This record gives sequence, C-alpha cells and structure tokens, in this order.
Amino acid sequence: MKNHSLFGFGPGINPLYLIDKWLNPYAYSEHITLNDKIMSIEWTQRAQREFLKKSKPLIVEMQLYFSCVVKKRVLFTESANFNSAVVNNKLSVAFHPVESASCDPVEFAKNFPEKRRFDSSASQKMHPKHLKLDYKNQVWQGEFSI
Repeated sequence: MKNHSLFGFGPGINPLYLIDKWLNPYAYSEHITLNDKIMSIEWTQRAQREFLKKSKPLIVEMQLYFSCVVKKRVLFTESANFNSAVVNNKLSVAFHPVESASCDPVEFAKNFPEKRRFDSSASQKMHPKHLKLDYKNQVWQGEFSI
C-alpha cells in the first residue's frame, strides 16, 4: 500500500523538475508539413531567446536509429547536406530513419555510426508527430514522438 503525504510527489518524481516545467513551459508552437504529414513543434521561452540570438537557422534532425536497439535521436546543427522543412526563419527540421554501421555496444554508445538512410516504402510510412525543443544549461535538448 502506498502512503504519500499531502505534499508528496510519489516515487521517481523530482520536485525541481516539476518547478522547471512550470517556470519554463512550451510557450511557442508551430504546425508544419514534413514528408506530406502534419507535425507540431513546441519550444520553450529559453529556446526562443536562443533562436533570436542566432544569425543562421538551427537545423534539427530527428533520427529513428536502427541498431542493436531502436533509438530516437535529436541532432542539432547549423548546416546539413539533406533537405529540411522550414518552420520559421530561425528553425528547420528533418526526419530520417537510419541504419547503424555496427552493433558493437561500445561503438554504438560512443559514436552512433551511421551506415545509410532508409528509403524503403515501409520507412516512408514512419513520421514524427510531435517535437519538443528546449535550450537548457547551454545545450539544445529535444524529444519527438512517432
């Protein structure tokens, strides 16, 4: 039987995380078409402040990375050799299912070696529905759902 106090948050919930979410909500949002599918993007006030400082747009690449395990990765760059969808003059996004070059756990954990991008009809059916962005502790953070 669980016995939580009136002010208890339960096991595994950090109250500082909840305070941060309250102080830094995902206040900005856009809807775009990416690979012929509608997708929503949300970002925090911290991310908005960082966008306004940038002279070049930030390119966010969402990867569905197939290796020993399947992993969702969000990569941030200012230049890329692939097409991306423009969100606004400060942000572009792209999505790629990719295959790993190796299944070695050490190499996977260090470098995420990429062998190729999937372009099969099955991989084209996968697409992100939602992307959340934040800029916290001088680092871009992102998560997406399929």
